[in-house]
Amino acid sequence: MTKKKVVHVIDDLGRGGAETMLVDLLRNLSEEYELTLVTLRPKIEFEPEQVICKEHISLNYYGAKDLFAAANTLKAIIKRVQPDLVRCQLYWSTIIGRMACPRSIPLFFSVHATMNEDPIAFYKRYFLYLLERLTYRKYQNMIGVTQAVVDSFIKVHPDHGRTYLLHNFVRDAFFAVAYEPSFARGKPLRLVTVSNLRLIKNIGYLIEAMRLMQDKDVWLDIYGDGPLKADLEDSIRRYGLKNVRLMGKRTDIYSVLPQYDVFISPSTVEGFGIAVAEAMSVGLPVIISDIPVYREICKDKAIYLDNKAPSSLTTIIQSILEGATSLQKLSADNREYAQKMFSKQGYLLKLKEIYDKAAEK
Repeated sequence: MTKKKVVHVIDDLGRGGAETMLVDLLRNLSEEYELTLVTLRPKIEFEPEQVICKEHISLNYYGAKDLFAAANTLKAIIKRVQPDLVRCQLYWSTIIGRMACPRSIPLFFSVHATMNEDPIAFYKRYFLYLLERLTYRKYQNMIGVTQAVVDSFIKVHPDHGRTYLLHNFVRDAFFAVAYEPSFARGKPLRLVTVSNLRLIKNIGYLIEAMRLMQDKDVWLDIYGDGPLKADLEDSIRRYGLKNVRLMGKRTDIYSVLPQYDVFISPSTVEGFGIAVAEAMSVGLPVIISDIPVYREICKDKAIYLDNKAPSSLTTIIQSILEGATSLQKLSADNREYAQKMFSKQGYLLKLKEIYDKAAEK
């Protein structure tokens, strides 16, 4: 049976969340489709044997000045390959894909974040919003990672075409971890967060909460990197917090999480929250912001905090320390829930269904 041809476009193959998920899917996608992988930039942070596709092409796009050249190059690739569909991930890949893909070929683009909520400069937000409005067409297919993301897209495009909901998946390595909760009263409580160190991730909230708990046997490790790293280091040093550590980035976070008792995320904005889903898949209880995306993803399987009041977190932690909150029960429930919600197999089945449904129309 002849495989359908897919041109898949993404910004690059750095180790971001969307990029890591795609690379993890490449073997499965290549079994189902003849895959041409197009990246805007040549950056690759994965091993060559992980990049499984028929062909990998870089558009050498490095900024808005390259927009039309990249779109013309992609247009030529699409004309040569004659794919059955084109799939774009991330903002600039989507803009370029829309400019390049003819109407005769179904175009799918993924949206990973709610729109207009990231606190970027007004002029930049307006420019990105304008490009979004100018390049979108109703015959294109939007895939949102949560219903909140789909709803925010519809607010920007009231006269919209087809939209699909496809929750992210968690890599198999997280489900393969053998984790048993070990916290008991009288033992240190080990907290962990995994995050890009950006303003919307609200890591400063955790620093303030830990400052309020310096007299308690509670420890926090923060994994990740980003523009606020120096500011966080300064706060930790200024407050003299011996119980908070910045651990840097890890590519094997699935092997790190079992060392901890609770995962925390105080984000103010999320598109999906893959780090939370990964923690649940390992079996960690999660304490997370009471925001719509997290409510959608985690339902009643999480403890929710007020991400504007650090005292909200300290109250929850005190409940755990006193034994009023059972981490063992949360751990078992989370793992079972994650296996139903975030498996790769379920994701692939839904993705194929979306592709096939759109191709029929």
